[in-house]
Amino acid sequence: MYEEKPAVSVIIPVYNCGDMLKQCLESVKKQSFKDIEVIVVVNNISTDDSLEIAENFSSSDERFRLLSVFSQSAGESRNIGIAHARGEYLSFIDGDDRIDEKFIENLYNAAKEDDADISVCGFYYYFLNTHKTSRDIPPPNRIFEHDEAMKCLLKDRYMRFYLWNKLWRKKLFTENNIEIPDMYYEDAVASVKLFYFANKVSSISYCGYYYTRAFSRYKEVNMTAKRANDYINTVPLIRLFLEEHGCYDKFRSSFNNHIFHVYFAVPSVVKQSSAGNKKPDRENIKRAKAKVRLCCKVSFEKLGKLDLSKPVIE
Repeated sequence: MYEEKPAVSVIIPVYNCGDMLKQCLESVKKQSFKDIEVIVVVNNISTDDSLEIAENFSSSDERFRLLSVFSQSAGESRNIGIAHARGEYLSFIDGDDRIDEKFIENLYNAAKEDDADISVCGFYYYFLNTHKTSRDIPPPNRIFEHDEAMKCLLKDRYMRFYLWNKLWRKKLFTENNIEIPDMYYEDAVASVKLFYFANKVSSISYCGYYYTRAFSRYKEVNMTAKRANDYINTVPLIRLFLEEHGCYDKFRSSFNNHIFHVYFAVPSVVKQSSAGNKKPDRENIKRAKAKVRLCCKVSFEKLGKLDLSKPVIE
């Protein structure tokens, strides 16, 4: 294994990724930018051959490091990867996705040239049912100063909440004690915190990440009540962070865009999860929308006292 610290640590959480994992790891191995370490964090309760696939890569390329852990979520696996990472920058890649061969090179060059804490690019959706791709609108080639970057992220304009189409300076995590939440849709909560502490963001008009979806941009393969409740909870969790750092009023109008997305997605989210729900869709939709409205209107003090672990979709 390399003794010198790499420029970029690539962190890949893995749970039952199957054949998609081979494509993922091959795409990382073929990167034009070679100064990387690859930390593959395999959930050891995986029931397929993910661990064996990861072992083969780690034994054939000294840049690959394998961590076999008992982890309940992608967020927790990423935190374990961060704790072991030695690079100046971090890249997060999901085990069933893949990257273009210049993905890390382009993002790293942008970050270094602009002295940015974060660099971001566009991405493709890859659909398993058709094996076709659909390009998301890439960001422009430019530098975003702090406030503008925050507003774009909260508006979902140029900056998506995803962790994986970006490079992150590791110090954003370590110096600000940021951990990725143990929940679904953890990207949304973590990204807001990271953008808040970033000096600036460099974006490039290039699509280098292939995000795997089953058949639709908007439907989850396995939407559960837990996943649906976590989606709702992104609203109060983000607001609490902004309030705690005294910038809720500054970014409130931008944050409203995310609130609207969540509020109007509630019926679809509830119906996707309805197979395992105890209560009828109509009641769950009503309760979920009421919680979103409450989290917008209630005072900061009362919001902090809410029990967010109590589900509204059951």
